[in-house]
Amino acid sequence: MDHLLNRRELNRLLTASALAAALPARANDYPSRGIRMVLPVGTGGGGDTLGRVIAEQLAQHIKQPVVVDNKPGADGLIAMQSFLSAPADGYTMLLIGPQPMVFNPLLRSNLPYKPSDLVPMIGVSRSWTVLITSPNSNLKNLEELATAMRKERDAVSLGTSGLSYQVGATLLGSKLGGRFRHISYKSFPQILTDLLSGVLDVALVDTTPVVPLVAGGKLRVLASASPERNANLPSVPTVRESGVDFDFALWTALAVRAGTPPDVARKLEADLRTTLTGPGVRGFVEKMGTTQLSPVTGNEIASEIAAGLARFKDPVAEIAAEMALDKR
Repeated sequence: MDHLLNRRELNRLLTASALAAALPARANDYPSRGIRMVLPVGTGGGGDTLGRVIAEQLAQHIKQPVVVDNKPGADGLIAMQSFLSAPADGYTMLLIGPQPMVFNPLLRSNLPYKPSDLVPMIGVSRSWTVLITSPNSNLKNLEELATAMRKERDAVSLGTSGLSYQVGATLLGSKLGGRFRHISYKSFPQILTDLLSGVLDVALVDTTPVVPLVAGGKLRVLASASPERNANLPSVPTVRESGVDFDFALWTALAVRAGTPPDVARKLEADLRTTLTGPGVRGFVEKMGTTQLSPVTGNEIASEIAAGLARFKDPVAEIAAEMALDKR
C-alpha cells in the first residue's frame, strides 16, 4: 500500500514538473502569430503615423505581422471595448494616454472599464500641441483670438479630435477669459477640411501633421502650447510668450490587459524597447522633429497617470458641467 502511495506521489510530482517546464516554453515561443495594435485615433494624425512606424519596425524584429487597428471615437471607449474584448494573452495591445487613464476617470462616473484593467508596459512618446487656423482666417495671433472670444460667448468655434484635446482647449479658453464653441471630430483630416472651408475657426491638435502643411502654406499656427518654441516652427510664439500661463503636452504608452502572463508581458516589453530605441523608429522621429520618444518603464507611466489625476482633478471638476460629460 505504501509502495502504491509513493508511486502516486511520484506521478503527481512528475506531472507538476512537466507543467512547470511547459510554461516557460510557451513564453519562449511568444509571439507565435500576429499581434494587433489598437489605436484610439483615426488615420492621418501623429499618433496614427508613429503607431504605424512602430508596428512596422516591431514586425521586422519579432518576425511576425503587427496589424494596426484604428478605433477612433466615443472618447476612446470604442478602442477600449475592442481591446478588452480580446484575451489577456499578449497578442493585443492598446495605445494609451491621458484620455483613457486620466480624463475619462475624472470626467465620467460610469466608465465601462477601470484603469486597473490595463497594465502599462512602456512609454512611447511625448508631444506638444498647437493652435491652428486657416491661412485665410482673420485671426492672425493669440491676442486677436482672445479678443474675439471675449466679445461674444461661443463666437469662436474650435475643433478637437479626442477628449484630451477637448480638455486642453477648455482649459485654454478659461485662461483666455472666454469659452470656445467646441466641435468634436474623429480625425485630423476632417478638422483640416473644415478649417480650409471656413466651417471651423481654430483647432487644437498635435504638431506632427501640422508642420508640412504650414510649410506648404495650407495652415497658419497661432501659438504653440509648449514651454519653448518648436524648432520646426521657429516663427510661431508659445502661448506663454503671449502672457498666458498655459502649456499642454500629450504622452502615449502601450499597454496590455491585466492578467497577461508576466513572462509574455516582459517579452513584449523587451521587444518594444528594442524597437523604440532602434534606428528605424529613432530615425523617423528625428526626421519628423515634432515628437519626443519617451520609452520609460511601465512604473513611470503609472506615476505619470497618478500625477495627471492630481493635476487635473480641480480644473476638470470645474469644466465637467460645461462639457456635460457627466450626463453622457
